[in-house]
Amino acid sequence: MKVVGVIGYPLGHSLSPVFQQAAFTVMGLDIRYERWETPPERLHEVVASLRGPHYLGANVTVPYKVEVMPMLDELDEVALQAGAVNTIVNRHGRLLGYNTDVAGFTQALREAGCKIKGVRALILGAGGAARAAALALTKEGAAMVVVTNRTYHRAFQLAESLRPMAHHTVVRAIPLTYAALQQAGPVWDLIVNATTLGMPSGPEADKSPLPSELIPQKALVFDMVYGPTPTPLLKAAMERGARGVDGLAMLIYQGAESFRLWTGLEPPLQVMMAAAKEALRLPTSHG
Repeated sequence: MKVVGVIGYPLGHSLSPVFQQAAFTVMGLDIRYERWETPPERLHEVVASLRGPHYLGANVTVPYKVEVMPMLDELDEVALQAGAVNTIVNRHGRLLGYNTDVAGFTQALREAGCKIKGVRALILGAGGAARAAALALTKEGAAMVVVTNRTYHRAFQLAESLRPMAHHTVVRAIPLTYAALQQAGPVWDLIVNATTLGMPSGPEADKSPLPSELIPQKALVFDMVYGPTPTPLLKAAMERGARGVDGLAMLIYQGAESFRLWTGLEPPLQVMMAAAKEALRLPTSHG
């Protein structure tokens, strides 16, 4: 039996074990997907253990998508550009780092009917998920990407790191304050929450990263957080008459890319989505 797992801290919210195990089972693969809740002092040890012959690799989630990078032997181009890794593959004892969040985010946006080229986007957050979203938007020709974060210098650093790759996109950072957001808006076609605010299992489950009055009615609000009920941000979007999408489709699409990297096989997308929705007790049909 081969083993993969998800590395993060905490892991209470993770659906990856559910839908990945469902995919391995339906494909008849002798692979077990485990949860590796890893406090910071054990991160090096857990990553190093993936070199063992029975490990295929791992997913990496909050808060380690950036921290694991120097622990790996090789990084693919997208991971280098995004400055974040969410998938590790063990190739004969060498650990390769990939970023499937970029592809997962792009595919989920397209599924939501978002025409990315020319879009004006506001990204809330400056961690690994925000980096992936910002890179995806610049690659697909967004007109403007504005990054905001509670710690402004992190948003500034993210914007600065993207500028050399953003040939047709204006990239800048603003402070995450009401005044700065009010002054910058309301021009957004797309608002992306890449923070953990609103995560059902988190300490700020009841908080929205953006007041409803700052959400344009015409905007698509994409919240990377997912759960059995709409997040506070998505509720705020609905109050404004804006469209809202949670992060479940992105989770499945990035997970499908991880599945391909570990197995070399095409992932059973419908099985993965159905398993995730069942775990959240949602209807299994798309939409």
